[in-house]
Amino acid sequence: MIKIGNFHFKLSTSLLGFITLCIFLILSPTVIESKDIEVTAVVSPRHIQYNEKATMELTISGKTQIKHIGAPQFNFFPNFLTAPLESKTIPRLIDDKVAVSMVWIYELIPQKIGEMVLPDISFSYQGIPYFANPGKIIVGAADTYQNIPTGGLHKVVAKVDKHQPYHNEKIEYRFRYLYTTVLPTPKPPTPILPNFSGFVVERFLNQNNTTTILDGKKYHVKETVVHLYPKKSGQILIQPAELILHLAGKPKTLKTRPIPITVQPLPELGRPINFSGAVGEYKITAHVDRKRLKVRDGLTLSLQINGTGNNNNLIPPNLSIKNFRVDSPKLVHEDIESNTLFSYVVIPLKSGILQIPAIELSFYNPTIRSYQTTKTNPIPITVIPTTPTADDDDSNFPYWILWLVLLLLAIVLVFIGFLLYRSKWQSNSVTSSSGDLSNSNVAEHVTIDALDNVAIDTDSASFGAGLIRILHQNLCKKIDEPYRQLTNAEVQEICHQVGVPITIVQETTDIITKCEHHRFAPIPLSVEERETLISRTKVVIQHIEST
Repeated sequence: MIKIGNFHFKLSTSLLGFITLCIFLILSPTVIESKDIEVTAVVSPRHIQYNEKATMELTISGKTQIKHIGAPQFNFFPNFLTAPLESKTIPRLIDDKVAVSMVWIYELIPQKIGEMVLPDISFSYQGIPYFANPGKIIVGAADTYQNIPTGGLHKVVAKVDKHQPYHNEKIEYRFRYLYTTVLPTPKPPTPILPNFSGFVVERFLNQNNTTTILDGKKYHVKETVVHLYPKKSGQILIQPAELILHLAGKPKTLKTRPIPITVQPLPELGRPINFSGAVGEYKITAHVDRKRLKVRDGLTLSLQINGTGNNNNLIPPNLSIKNFRVDSPKLVHEDIESNTLFSYVVIPLKSGILQIPAIELSFYNPTIRSYQTTKTNPIPITVIPTTPTADDDDSNFPYWILWLVLLLLAIVLVFIGFLLYRSKWQSNSVTSSSGDLSNSNVAEHVTIDALDNVAIDTDSASFGAGLIRILHQNLCKKIDEPYRQLTNAEVQEICHQVGVPITIVQETTDIITKCEHHRFAPIPLSVEERETLISRTKVVIQHIEST
């Protein structure tokens, strides 16, 4: 029994060794193969902005045949949204056998700013786990970029001076580009401002270059300032401004934060009856070109408005003055310093010591949060009767007959003037074959001299109409158009189009206005007044021709 027992013990030991050897021989290829397996996790790029995306590429490969590959396993990334893009196999020939490597590609969308370490990613092959670490990734703010080669910082900032303005109140929007070093790029950074939907944009100012200290570092600053005026009350969101950095390979886009604006409606309490929507601080002044004139003569009333509000929204006061006829106002001048000038043609209807009363302009002052009214000083006007013994109030003279006679006389004089003008023009055409601008200018002066020779008692309507026709004809020729009657707005537009100086434009408008006034005057112009108008017209034509 002992031998048998010994025999059984030795047999059991031999059997156990044999089984262990078989297991080792079976598992040894797997162990050998497992040493040749490689896993990688690569993130690119590792430094991105908050508004950019990165990609993560996971790969399992080996120097031997790989089969039965399982998908990688990784925990949820708390600071990124992870979206799978694609997976692909890469076949290779190893020792006359086909081996396959697997690649998985994911998109990483940052949800937080800062430097973050990504967790390990595990692979499983033939029951054996493998691990790869993607490393860390730096997510910068959307408005900040650090250039690694130069170490320079680049920032963009947008801000406004008011977050709760009133309707039509001025807002100052500032876009700033701050940088510590200049980027070595072929193109300078390109700013892209928002379209400012919901606002009236007054103007874009030139960029200001300054320096500032921020967090202990010196930054160069390029600043652009825009004036905005809200068009309606309520919530308005100013979209982010952008700055494109033209880096080699892939440009970087920096974005500012959006700016919410709450626009307050103008209060109803205390609103004046004549309030027309002006918001800001204004002062109004008025003056006339003369204070003594005859009945039915015209004077020019100039109304100047100085202030810090929206000039584009200024509505000139609609004047209704007793004993005067007031034409519609015209915009004469407007500049970037918020100076606006309107002009009115005012015609007295009776004689005596009359007065242009104070003119008021009401506006809402957001600084003191109340309505205010500014007014001009009254202007006395001395109006002389048309005849020494006539009293305009008691006269029963039928003026329509006088106007009819003057109209008929004006038609006859205009016709005669046209015939004289045509004959002189034809004469000039025969003597000059070149037809250049200098000959045309001579023809205009001949016609003016012909008007100068009209008798002193010739009707003012014909004289004024002749001068206006010459000016209009000269302007039409300047833009190669046939002669036609022009409005004052068209006269100003043509003058600006051909580059006539603003002083000559104002002089031309003033001559036409005075001619229009004298066309309806019952008393003909004096010789001195005619000579003055003719001399001024010659100077204007010479300037227009030389432009």
